[in-house]
Amino acid sequence: MRGAVRRILLLTGAAALTLIPLLASPAGAAPDPDPGQGVTGGRHAANAAAARLQDIQTRYDVLGDQIAALELKIQAGEARRTELRATAQRRAAAAYKNEGAKLGMLLEAKDPSEAARSTTLLDRANEVDNHALADLAALNSQLTAQRDQLAAQRKEQQGTYGELTGQRKVLDAKLADVPAGPVQVIDGMVCPLPGAAFSDDFGQPRAGGRTHQGNDMHAPTGMPELAVVSGNLTFGDGGGGGMGAYIAGDDGNRYVYYHLSQYVGSPRHVAPGEVIGRVGATGDATGPHLHFEIHPGGGPAIDPYPTLAKIC
Repeated sequence: MRGAVRRILLLTGAAALTLIPLLASPAGAAPDPDPGQGVTGGRHAANAAAARLQDIQTRYDVLGDQIAALELKIQAGEARRTELRATAQRRAAAAYKNEGAKLGMLLEAKDPSEAARSTTLLDRANEVDNHALADLAALNSQLTAQRDQLAAQRKEQQGTYGELTGQRKVLDAKLADVPAGPVQVIDGMVCPLPGAAFSDDFGQPRAGGRTHQGNDMHAPTGMPELAVVSGNLTFGDGGGGGMGAYIAGDDGNRYVYYHLSQYVGSPRHVAPGEVIGRVGATGDATGPHLHFEIHPGGGPAIDPYPTLAKIC
């Protein structure tokens, strides 16, 4: 009898245990999300926004180069038109004299062959002037078309700048959802700007016919930038890159940081993860970001994206 009662109690307890999960969450409810999934999703969204921003930046820079080239063409055309107008004015002044000049040459010629030669030379001169008038008409038409094209490109670039401004606001909102996270050393390297959004924009066209020699890492102004490896740190003017920091790595490679708003500390030997500067928009920058380059052996830059994707 006691054994039967014990079996009944055990079965009842087991049934109760199976009901606990059902009572804890409503039927059909999804399991609690992994906190890491939100961080990863936010990072993907921020990186996608950064890629979109880079595409707009490229279009803006390409339009700028096209506008500059067209302005030079128009300038050269206007100089040529000044020359042709002077020729046209000379042609107009001499036009009414042509017939009289021909008659005078014929009357003053010492022999028929000299008269014929003089008339031929005058006809050739008039032919050159007539070509100049035709060139002037064609050039005027060309300049009108070029000015219309220039106005259209300037309008398009202005619209692109508006897109650039709007996309930067989108990116800033996405970045707010991405925590910086702990600093991690991976294969002796540290992410130069933890929590930043970036994409593989190496090699994209830039203003002045250049190509992008690094990756832009987007983050708010003032965020700390870290030494990616151990090495000798120096600071200096980067021209269009604004305030620059440079690490001659103990690994034999050179690492470049541009557009800083502030240097942290003095030139020195740094360890991976040491703060060396802060994010800014100095130099030729449309918004706060870190332009980061890797130069193996101190030579030409390579695409840093595979490295950043691994350590960031």
